[in-house]
Amino acid sequence: MDTEKMDYSKTVFLPKTSFSMKAGLVQKEPQIQKMWEDLDLYHKILEFRKNAEPWLLHDGPPYANGHIHIGHALNKILKDMLVKSWSLMGYRSEYVPGWDCHGLPIEQQLLKDLKISKRHVDDIVDFREKARAFASKFIDIQRSEFKRLGVLGEWEKPYITMADDYEAAVTKAFIELFEKGYIQRDKKTIYWCVTCETALADAEVEYKDKTSHSIFVKFRISKPAPGLEKYAGNLYVVVWTTTPWTLPANMAAAVSESETYRVLKAGDSFLLVADKLADSFLGQNKLQAEKLETFSGKELVGMEYEHCLSKRLPEKMRFPRKVISTDFVDMSAGSGVVHIAPGHGEEDFHAGKKWGLEIVCPVNEEGRFTPEAGEFEGMKIFEANATILEKLASDGLLLSSGELSHSYPHCWRCKKPVVFRATRQWFLKVDAHDLRKRLLESADKVNWIPKAGKERMTSMLRLRPDWCLSRQRHWGTPILAFYCEKCDKLQGGLEILKGWQKRMEKEGSDFWFAEPLEKLLPAGYKCECGSSSFRKDKDILDVWLDSGVSWYAVVKNRLGADLYPAEIYLEGSDQHRGWFQTSLIPSVALNGIPPYKNVLTHGFVLDEHGRAMHKSVGNVVPPQDIVNKYGADPLRLWVALTDYSDDVRISDKIMAGPVDTYRKIRNTVRYLLGNLSGYDPVKNRVEYAAMTELDRYMLMKLYRLNVKVRAGYEAFEYRDAIKAINDFCILELSSFYLDALKDRLYTMSLNSPERRSAQTVLYETLKSLLVMTAPVLSFTCEEAWQVFRSEIDGRLPASVFLNDWPLAPAEWASSALEEKWEKIMVLREKAHKLMEELRKKGEIGSSVESRVVFYASGGNLDFLKENLPALAQALIVSECRVEEKKGLETIEAGAFHSDGEKCPRCWQWRKDIGSDGRYPGVCSRCAQALGELNS
Repeated sequence: MDTEKMDYSKTVFLPKTSFSMKAGLVQKEPQIQKMWEDLDLYHKILEFRKNAEPWLLHDGPPYANGHIHIGHALNKILKDMLVKSWSLMGYRSEYVPGWDCHGLPIEQQLLKDLKISKRHVDDIVDFREKARAFASKFIDIQRSEFKRLGVLGEWEKPYITMADDYEAAVTKAFIELFEKGYIQRDKKTIYWCVTCETALADAEVEYKDKTSHSIFVKFRISKPAPGLEKYAGNLYVVVWTTTPWTLPANMAAAVSESETYRVLKAGDSFLLVADKLADSFLGQNKLQAEKLETFSGKELVGMEYEHCLSKRLPEKMRFPRKVISTDFVDMSAGSGVVHIAPGHGEEDFHAGKKWGLEIVCPVNEEGRFTPEAGEFEGMKIFEANATILEKLASDGLLLSSGELSHSYPHCWRCKKPVVFRATRQWFLKVDAHDLRKRLLESADKVNWIPKAGKERMTSMLRLRPDWCLSRQRHWGTPILAFYCEKCDKLQGGLEILKGWQKRMEKEGSDFWFAEPLEKLLPAGYKCECGSSSFRKDKDILDVWLDSGVSWYAVVKNRLGADLYPAEIYLEGSDQHRGWFQTSLIPSVALNGIPPYKNVLTHGFVLDEHGRAMHKSVGNVVPPQDIVNKYGADPLRLWVALTDYSDDVRISDKIMAGPVDTYRKIRNTVRYLLGNLSGYDPVKNRVEYAAMTELDRYMLMKLYRLNVKVRAGYEAFEYRDAIKAINDFCILELSSFYLDALKDRLYTMSLNSPERRSAQTVLYETLKSLLVMTAPVLSFTCEEAWQVFRSEIDGRLPASVFLNDWPLAPAEWASSALEEKWEKIMVLREKAHKLMEELRKKGEIGSSVESRVVFYASGGNLDFLKENLPALAQALIVSECRVEEKKGLETIEAGAFHSDGEKCPRCWQWRKDIGSDGRYPGVCSRCAQALGELNS
């Protein structure tokens, strides 16, 4: 053979794989998704884990009324990483996705499309069919979008809150709660949205700044307290309010018994205000007044006054009101006297109950005044403010009027200010049977991640009001209740209700709206009062009860009672006041335990400047855009790299980081696959004891990675897990081990023990990396796994997700080996600095042109001699020598250009080039390799 003219590049074993450097994820990922579907992968995984210990994440249902947004993507990807990681760690981790389908958003959109209002819905069943079709359309859209993110689950059999069996389960839970005494129908003051015309639960209200009127009004005292008679006729108690529209419903004025009140003489009027607020009151109202005597609040209780709008109200509403006392009189602003309207405030309502006041609410569902408001009848309440002020001023009772910006409750849906209305509704009583205490005790047993979630939840539970369960809408689970037309009594035929609930299981709930009540009731049914005339309850249940009993409908009823409580709920931090709480309440009420063992929360997704995303601002980042540009895996990697416990940010600029990290991991996987070309794990595997020490060192590093990544997944610290994987790929593999292996892999004999030793480690490393990374980079790991199966090991499972967690034998974790190699790596660093100086001088190009000499004595010399082969591999040099230098306490090193000539095949500088007559142009080691190759 003429070695002078030989092309040696054709004789080295360069990496060879079909796994491309260019990801092409936008095109490849849908193909992989189809492969999963064709394989029925989700059910294959469950079958693979059929005898494993269960570990259930229960899905909080997104609302089916639009395309998914970036917050949905964050949530679903986190859940998918959790489910996949626990499955790979050996658990049976089912995932049944759900959708919230009932409620206001769909109903409002439908009314908008139909160009009608709620009051103009004549055919409720037809309207509900249209709502059902609307929700179904977006379930299909969202399902497709979630699957495109790489999320595996029971997509063809999700739980849907509008499904017949689900509505029946909600109704059954409602009946059980009613039977146990937790649910009552009562008249209370609740949040009411006049735009959406429905009651709202506490979780459906959000606080925003609102500019309101700020007025001081005086009420003329008609029956003074002892000691105040001398001021009769011109004595007034002054109230301050920011809701003038509630004045027609005024039933009392409240003072604080423990505070002191002063009489102020302002012109001809004598005004009663809190003494400590007198100066600020006078300043705000620009009054000059003489300070007269003081009275305790307790002395003022029982006085009577004329309503400030008395002559504007109907005759029956013109009765005298009383001064009462409460414990919520604010002494930081105003007059120290509170206007009490029990029909328009929760604290006012409780004060009204305590003092026997009439609960008047002269406002209808639309937010217009009723006849009880007298001459204001028919006016919209917020628009009536100006008219009320005008009347008060003309009557000489308005002391001053201004504006105040303050935090005020708004409807979560329409974003308009809400009001308080006293109406008859269904409530879940939070204090019945010590429920509040038991809720707090149950919350204490849950593992909250992060820990601050516990205090957030318990503080809300301590303060939360009763849960208003009824809604005045059409699209939802109906409340199966009926009342006597004659005596208005709620009928208690539980057997009848249970019969309707069973019917609901078979055919859904539309029969309640389609059939007359007479047809639904048993023949001859009568009320205790003797009447046989009844009316249906027209309300539906709060959608938060729908989703709040999903543990009942899905976990217990569908998946099995042994999976209740679920291992974990994972949602945004806003769900402490939402789904976490509305799930906890019925679970503790019915079963005495929380529905979850762990609760993990994540923050919101903001733009790169930390602003909330809004279409009006133009800063919305749709996940579809990211997937269409980069693919789903870089988005999944962004999720894994975030500190999701806080709010997270995203933009094209921010995505550059995950995209770069993705590229590095992909290239590492590609290199591993390429260098396993020609390796047969059955025939070529090298046992641990026969491996080179460098290879055993890398298995020790792989062992440490295995432990760290698993710990990360178990603690839901995905950033820790993926950073450990990325650091391993860059620092341990790319920057060191793979570089050190090139000479062995490319130039040594195909079947040399050293080469096969390296490939054995690469095989274990690749298999471990793909399995450990699969929860995050699901598509890419599957793509690589399929190449791994087809090109290297056909015995591998059909999917990367059909694996057990990678084995890490204890023998890999040699602390002695680790200690030794830590010392070798320090020497490597020292030698590299010396070689870098040679490179800067232009004396060498790469480290392989170098000759490194270590100088030492005593034990250090012995260490160097024992580990000389390992040092040469670690340094990637042509020659490494050790020389004794007596008296030297540390190890010193010198770097020089290597002696000899450069071998054109292995590029090592050798002195034995031409020593083999068959191949005179190469070194002896390459000659041996060529001989084997040619044979």
